[in-house]
Amino acid sequence: MLWLIRFIGLLSQAIFLEFLHIFGLIVFLLAILLGYFRAPWWIAPVLAVASGLFANRFIDLNYLTDIFRRVASASDRWAFVIIVYFAITIGGYLVGLLGRLFLRRAKRS
Repeated sequence: MLWLIRFIGLLSQAIFLEFLHIFGLIVFLLAILLGYFRAPWWIAPVLAVASGLFANRFIDLNYLTDIFRRVASASDRWAFVIIVYFAITIGGYLVGLLGRLFLRRAKRS
């Protein structure tokens, strides 16, 4: 149980760090658009893997080592980066679906 709490804390810090890079925020907004326009569900995991591999290869986190030491060392592993982007894209996709649902309900009222 303690391991799960630590992992969730590490994951939330990593998501915050990716949003600071703006690339994570762009992927999140793209996932929101995919969810809003009802793209097929399998596009979100494909986007997660593609953006995770891109971020692992081209985004450097070494200058943030002092602030986020554990996150920066965990982000050196490609599997963790893909998990982070999977959480970002699935969250964005669900926000897009819920946004579409709420806008339709507001138009009916």
